[in-house]
Amino acid sequence: MPDTAIDACCLIDLLASGEMEAILRASGFTWHLPSAVQGEVQYRRQDDPARPGKTVMAPVDLSGLISSGVLTVCDPQNQQELNQFTHYAAIFRSDGEAMCLALALERKWVVATDDRKAIRVAQKAGLTVVSCPELVKTWADSTKPNQTALNNVLQDIQVLAQYKPNPTMPEYQWWIDELAKSGP
Repeated sequence: MPDTAIDACCLIDLLASGEMEAILRASGFTWHLPSAVQGEVQYRRQDDPARPGKTVMAPVDLSGLISSGVLTVCDPQNQQELNQFTHYAAIFRSDGEAMCLALALERKWVVATDDRKAIRVAQKAGLTVVSCPELVKTWADSTKPNQTALNNVLQDIQVLAQYKPNPTMPEYQWWIDELAKSGP
């Protein structure tokens, strides 16, 4: 299973899905969580049980995914990784993106991100990139959720994470087509 570093934006999108663990497990990747990404993802939106149709900010707890081995926290381990981290920190506003790309580059990992700039920079560096739509489609293909469950996952990502794939992203059309199956 290819090693993959997950960026904050992709992590937030998958957290919003309500199926993060299942999606990560279905992906076929070994997941690494850069410590800077872990530090950035402290809160997420979730439905407010007291007020239907409203959202609240809730703390993120990744401890279960870490203790079960689904996510492995990682840091730069040598001077080359630190140098790459410094290089990417000058390009991005986010230490999470910088650490994610630095570790992936030095360790020959895949990068999971939904940030268009991070995708461009990663691909320019020769890295393989996967995005939330690809991961969700892999999960859907392998677990075959019913249409309502799949639409809930896609809608939750769009509403709670405020993410909708760009038309240039892989699996964009699949995403749109699946949401269209739920009707207007």
